[in-house]
Amino acid sequence: MHKRKVTRKISYNRSFFIFLSNMNSESSILRLSEMLVERSILKFGTFKLKSGLTSWFYVDLRLIPSYPSLFQYIISCYKELLKEIPDDIDGLAGVAVAGIPFSSVLGYELSLPALIVRPQPKEHGLKKQVEGIAEKGSNIVIIDDLITTGGSKIPSITALEEEGYTVRHLVVLIDRSEGELKELKEKGIKIHSYATINQIFEACLKLSDNILSIEQKDLIRKNWKN
Repeated sequence: MHKRKVTRKISYNRSFFIFLSNMNSESSILRLSEMLVERSILKFGTFKLKSGLTSWFYVDLRLIPSYPSLFQYIISCYKELLKEIPDDIDGLAGVAVAGIPFSSVLGYELSLPALIVRPQPKEHGLKKQVEGIAEKGSNIVIIDDLITTGGSKIPSITALEEEGYTVRHLVVLIDRSEGELKELKEKGIKIHSYATINQIFEACLKLSDNILSIEQKDLIRKNWKN
């Protein structure tokens, strides 16, 4: 089956972006942390991560689309990160599953092709790993919710490159700061994160006790290695 060729290259245009002042400021990260805590998106317990590591906290960013006002705010955070990328952006690729809602909305609002990339090809149907289409050679920015060691992003990057796309940038909301991201750096991938988990925890300790309990703050102080 022949793939449909996109005849017009859609390039990243900075005029699409609304200027958002002080987006990465201490106050904006405090606001983000408060919203994550209030909606139980930041959880405490014992969790096994995709990387295989065990963690005492979990950030369930898949819940964000369930809260429209929060979703809108998070989309503005991603827009600010995209604005910082010096290269032309010809399309976005959301990593299944968590990155798809963000890449889809961003693609719509910024008039950019939005692709979906899976960790591995489907075993049925067309058996695709990359869904959607952009012009070959396009600069595609990968969108995901967060990053831990970065190893799980490699199959997605490889799949996009095998489809003929160029991948130089990966955009996430939160960097868990639990690895050197060696594999990504070796591939020349630039990681853009709105906040690190260290910034989130630092902000959490400043929240009032009726938002984050004294016991939860003590848990952060006990386990957090900043």
